[in-house]
Amino acid sequence: MFLLCIANCMKALLSITLSLLALPALADITLGGPGVPTGSVKTTQAPFKVRYDFPGGLYKFIFRGIEAKGATLGAPGSSGTQGNGGQFHLSATVRTDMGQEKVGKIEFWDVQDFNASPLKTILLDGELVFKAPGDQPISVSIEWAGEGNAHKPDGYFNVLGEHQKAPPVPVGWLTFDVGDYNLNAAGSKPPGKATIVRD
Repeated sequence: MFLLCIANCMKALLSITLSLLALPALADITLGGPGVPTGSVKTTQAPFKVRYDFPGGLYKFIFRGIEAKGATLGAPGSSGTQGNGGQFHLSATVRTDMGQEKVGKIEFWDVQDFNASPLKTILLDGELVFKAPGDQPISVSIEWAGEGNAHKPDGYFNVLGEHQKAPPVPVGWLTFDVGDYNLNAAGSKPPGKATIVRD
């Protein structure tokens, strides 16, 4: 009888353990974008607002759209319909120190929709290019935001596009006749004169 009780207890314990292993390990939403180190920016709850500033500035940033996919255990408490947190919105904003900004937004009906949806991708009408006007880099930041009440969200939310740290290196060649040439102002460089001589 005692051995039978131990066997039944072990069977119940194994069943509980397998059930727990079957549950997804929900921990955070990874926030990504071009030039953002993989896995370096995360959020563990919603609502959230997280900002990433590119170190050292950029020559160019191209914003093409956003994508998101994930899951959540639902909303804590009784907020929203049936405790589901109501509508769940994700938005990403790209800004520069020159006052430029663009927002992309993804909407889910509720957290159940977020759980069940395949990858959602929203592309801008046309790619948006933020570019340094001269030889000085521009400061660029991405701000990810989530509205709604999601408990232990999981998944990813990415900005689509590309980034460039420095201007491309010039390639090719030019030929000039011997003589003096006047130079126009360029960026922070004042006008000047160049003299071409034969070796």
